[in-house]
Amino acid sequence: MYKIIFIFIGIFILMYLYIKYNVNTLEVTKYVVENKKVPKEFDGYNIVQISDLHSKLFGENNKKLIQKIKSLNPDIVVVTGDLIDGENNNYNVALDFMKEISKLYRVYYIIGNHEQKSLIKKYKDEYKDYFNKLHQIDFVNLDNNKVEIVKGDSNINLYGLTVPYSCYKYLFDNQETTSIDIDFLEEKLGKVDREQFNILLAHTPFYFDEYEKWGADLTLCGHVHGGIVRLPLVGGLLSPDRKFFPKYDLGKYIKNKSTMIVSKGLGGSKVLIRVNCKPEIVNIKLKNIN
Repeated sequence: MYKIIFIFIGIFILMYLYIKYNVNTLEVTKYVVENKKVPKEFDGYNIVQISDLHSKLFGENNKKLIQKIKSLNPDIVVVTGDLIDGENNNYNVALDFMKEISKLYRVYYIIGNHEQKSLIKKYKDEYKDYFNKLHQIDFVNLDNNKVEIVKGDSNINLYGLTVPYSCYKYLFDNQETTSIDIDFLEEKLGKVDREQFNILLAHTPFYFDEYEKWGADLTLCGHVHGGIVRLPLVGGLLSPDRKFFPKYDLGKYIKNKSTMIVSKGLGGSKVLIRVNCKPEIVNIKLKNIN
């Protein structure tokens, strides 16, 4: 009897250590995005994507995370939403990270569903203070707008989409959901110049068809956390809207001439469990193929 108990205790300890390892071990995933619209001056342009931090710490003051980013020597850093956990009032982790990373690199930022959730949940007053402090930091807030990134005599376009909170559906949620279509994208972001290389930051990947039709050459997303539990030969198990085996969970997707990269992100909300799904920094290099 005692032997069986000790076996179960051993299994539990091993599972705990495995999950803890998966939650706290940072990995870097590298991609090369080739496109004939990438100007020659931007060949090798180096982008680091950070997504879904959810106020998680990697070492004291996120030193491990920042050191990993520094080792990649990016030209820019893009943040694709959910720096915070909207149901937890510990926002200083996200605030401190943005202060530090913005001292080192030009940072482009969009919000996710948790930033929107924070203003309607029980900690909304605290989060009003968070946003006031956040927007005193020197980064570029891409709230349904565009910037031109210039290098030499060439430029690429970087857009940031604020996906409405009503587009995020959760199991047992009674809220009505809306969808994104081409008219919505053109109303919020305008029409793209299809002769130029256009990058779109959008928190959720589930509208890839619409992003591609609108004219995004490269879309960077997060939100799905890699499916939380990754099964060999199958992929991600669960999406944030509580659906099994999400269509877009992790990695590079190509539709016609448009590419989408989905990050596993860094943290998680509520119960943080990752199985075969380590926290991820995404590193993208652009390549001119003319």
